[in-house]
Order: sequence, then C-alpha cells, then structure tokens
Amino acid sequence: MRLSFFLLAAGAVLLPAAVRAQYNFAPGTYQLANGSKGEASLKLQLAENGSPTMMVGVKNGKERRFRAAEVTAFTVDNHRFVRVNDFRFLSGTDTDFKDPTLLEILETGPVELFYYHYQVEMGPNFKAHVKLPVLRKAGTSTFFAYCPGRTPGFDQKLAPDGFVAALFPADPALQRQFATNTVSRAQLAAAVHTYNQGVRLTP
Repeated sequence: MRLSFFLLAAGAVLLPAAVRAQYNFAPGTYQLANGSKGEASLKLQLAENGSPTMMVGVKNGKERRFRAAEVTAFTVDNHRFVRVNDFRFLSGTDTDFKDPTLLEILETGPVELFYYHYQVEMGPNFKAHVKLPVLRKAGTSTFFAYCPGRTPGFDQKLAPDGFVAALFPADPALQRQFATNTVSRAQLAAAVHTYNQGVRLTP
C-alpha cells in the first residue's frame, strides 16, 4: 500500500512526486495555440531535467509533448488549465525557462482564483510539488499571490500579501481577513466563491 502524505506550508501544498495522482494520464480535452481542438489522454508535467512545464498527450498510441506556448487551454480529470503569458511569479525549476505558465482555474467571476503548480528541490531525493494560490481581478493581467508565511521555492518579495485584500473592496471584513492572513488555504476557494456570489461578511 502506497503511503500518501501531505505537507501544508502557508498557502502552498507540497506533494511528493509519487503522490501526484491527478497528474497521471487521464481523459481530457485540449485547445492548441494553432486553433486545433480535440480529446486525448493528457497530463500536466512539471519542469525538471532540463524540460519546462508541459502538457503531455497520448492519442492513437502516440505521445506528444506541448510547451506552454503551444497550448491555449486544456482540461484533464476535472482540472482546468489555461496558458498565461508573462507570469511574474515563476518559481522552483520553472525559473530556468522563459515559457508562459499553465495555471489551474479554481474560481471565475469578478475575482478569479488559480493554482500555480511548480516543483522545487527540498533535499536529497525529494522534489516537492507546490500549489501556489494566485488571484486577479477579472479582465486584468495582474496576478497577486496569496502565500502567508514561507512558501518553498518562492521569493515573497515578488508578492507582498497585503495586495490580495485590494481585490475585495465590497467586503471590508473580508479585506481585513486577507490583509492579516486569516483566510486559510482550505477556506480560500470558498471565500472567493461567496464573494463572487455577492455574499458579504458581517463586520
């Protein structure tokens, strides 16, 4: 029986490489930058061994690898990903490349929430998979990272926490929670979803 374990680290989830079940091949759909669309067995492969983060697909028994610049969006095992250009939070092994980023979509609406997936060396024979929550106002290209405390492989100077609060001007009570890092990672998606639905906290 495989032992699975999760390490929680202030806004990031670390997963041993062997435990990334959702990143094995699974049925999915894709849209490429050249306009092609289709179905295939897909997976997200994080940057390592001199290769950038890519979408990997198997169709008609043939495996193909697509760099992020070649992909517009894809869905695999109920995980939706979209390409983002000029992402300023590149971390871990992604810093070795200048490719666009593939972000997982968690919430859409006035405030959009994504996971940025990357890999970082945590010690001998251990590569951690980090899921960094990033948010932006719909219709804009500026992302803000929600990473209270230390997030492995990420330079927090790139993303002061307080800026996330500015995305929620209609709810001062929620703004205070974001500004003080009291919205946990487990609560984050629900907090964004309820805000987008017009629900406000009682002061």
